Amino acid sequence: MRNDLATIIHVNVSDFVASVMALKNPALHDRAFVVTHPAATRRVVITPSRRAFAEGIYAGMPIATALCKLPTLQLVSPDTLACNQVTVAMLNIASHYTPTVQSDGNGHLYLDVAGTTRLFGAPIDCAVRLRNEIQATLNLAPAVAVATNKLVAKVATRTIRPDGITQIRQGEEASFLAMQDITLLPGVGPRIGRLLTIAGFHTIGAFAALDDNQVIALLGKRGLLLRDAGRGWDPSLVDGRDFKIRTIQHRIDLSEPATTLTAIQSAIIVAVEHTGLQMRKERLACRVVQVTLFWADGGMSKGKKRSNHLLTLDREIFFVAWQATSQAMQRRIRIRACTLSLEQLYPADQELDLFALPREKCLQTAADALRIRFGVASVTRATTLFHV
Repeated sequence: MRNDLATIIHVNVSDFVASVMALKNPALHDRAFVVTHPAATRRVVITPSRRAFAEGIYAGMPIATALCKLPTLQLVSPDTLACNQVTVAMLNIASHYTPTVQSDGNGHLYLDVAGTTRLFGAPIDCAVRLRNEIQATLNLAPAVAVATNKLVAKVATRTIRPDGITQIRQGEEASFLAMQDITLLPGVGPRIGRLLTIAGFHTIGAFAALDDNQVIALLGKRGLLLRDAGRGWDPSLVDGRDFKIRTIQHRIDLSEPATTLTAIQSAIIVAVEHTGLQMRKERLACRVVQVTLFWADGGMSKGKKRSNHLLTLDREIFFVAWQATSQAMQRRIRIRACTLSLEQLYPADQELDLFALPREKCLQTAADALRIRFGVASVTRATTLFHV
């Protein structure tokens, strides 16, 4: 059997944000600390360091609980700029080996090295060289896996993290997955993980052995995709598009120049509904929102705001967009048009627990389905009907 048929490489830097913070501040090396937003209303652990994780601290744990468990725990604020710089550096290293590189953020890279054998050797040799270069250049020790598809490669890095290298050859996917813990399968979050464990499914193989009727009875029709993933099936390709340089935008021309905040707000809402739908259709999320206002006298002004987390829902996009709009509204002249731009795009996280979709995401999904079928204006806020 040819060993080079597995051409997907997954790079996984465990505890990425904490690792970057330790790089920025060497005093944190081998210390128990967590990354958390200091201004958050309900402070939780974003990422624990490896030492903190060993002490029982995990992502999502309330800071108060973490401090009770470990009073000497050090709290560190995230540095988005430093994380972006490290991500760009990892992308630059990976692009030396193949032009088809996908970044999912937080230290995750996928590479498709098909056709590069003559340059860098077999995919496993390429993976070794890539890992060594990241370690030597950035002082990060990632887990790296080679497989036939992204899903199997991702599970493989989870089995060897925090660091190491492994290869799953073609034809070995199902047998490899069969013996892994069910919680390692992408899409199995805390709630569905507990359900499967209670039902007696502790390994991926036990769950993957179910037939269609059994899966539907246990999880509903959505569970079929999860069961197929457990069998090693993943049709998704490595998406090498550079989303960060792309912009999704929409312009609103007002029927009459706006004089009130309500009218301007309505225009921004409509722009958010158009751009947000387009972004979610492409399974993307954004970090930066820019608003351009066009004034009645021919002038123009811009406002730009960056979010600390990826934006996907209309509500959260509008919140940031209105901050950008307030930044741009520095004149007392009527506004005749506005353009909303979503920038710094990233692949949206598709690893959602089937039974843990927040209510807002469910409502957004339902609204998007109606807008795709009947048009964006079919589901909108009432205020936009009177001002846009």
